[in-house]
Amino acid sequence: MFELDHDLAQDIVDRAMAILPCNVNVMDSQGLILGSGEPERINTRHEGAQLVLANGRIVELDTDAAKCLKGVQPGVNLPLMLDGRLMGVLGLTGDPQQVRTYGELVRMTAEMLLAQRHLQADQQWRRQRCDDLLALLLGGSGDSPRLLDEARQLGLKPQLPRVPCLFELASGPPAEALSAWLTSRYPDSWCVSPARQSLLWCRPASVALDEPRLLERLQRHGWDVERLALGSPAQSLEQLRRGYRRVRDLLA
Repeated sequence: MFELDHDLAQDIVDRAMAILPCNVNVMDSQGLILGSGEPERINTRHEGAQLVLANGRIVELDTDAAKCLKGVQPGVNLPLMLDGRLMGVLGLTGDPQQVRTYGELVRMTAEMLLAQRHLQADQQWRRQRCDDLLALLLGGSGDSPRLLDEARQLGLKPQLPRVPCLFELASGPPAEALSAWLTSRYPDSWCVSPARQSLLWCRPASVALDEPRLLERLQRHGWDVERLALGSPAQSLEQLRRGYRRVRDLLA
């Protein structure tokens, strides 16, 4: 599950304090200060933030109220939300009457950064999980209903007929870069890199391909394809696995 961490909290603090005349703190869902313009306060408990977390609302503390709480200075503390979930607390230090006007603007920016980082983390997880699933599906043990159902949920379309193509690269950018290039131009492609300079590309059988022209394009982009082995269209995963073994044996 996505959570606030020190790096993201400090990034929020640094961005806010670049334009604000006050200190900013960011606390996690337990009230621990993760990021602050006062480094000595990092990793200390903020009881004002705990009030926000307990009530789910803005808490303003004047000088007298702050004296009654541990690790707290006068200011405004606002809940940080992501998709309806309380992620942490944003605190602005100072006279509540003066810093209140900044609070909502800073909170909006902080929640936008939270959403952006959450999206990046989700995309990274999906890419990694897709890579893991493809390795299982092509490795000989990927016919279980659970794996196939997960592959469908992730949009991998395991039911599509595909043609295995195995590239052996002599030089140029690594195979991972070629994988990104192919999948961006040929939707629903599968790419697995058995080695740094080797790439298995399982393109949809419905895609008409001019191999010599493709190799010319790759050469212009810096990939020196030493050898390319092409298989026959596979109508099932088992056929695709056999096709992969054939093109691999052919290059060997």
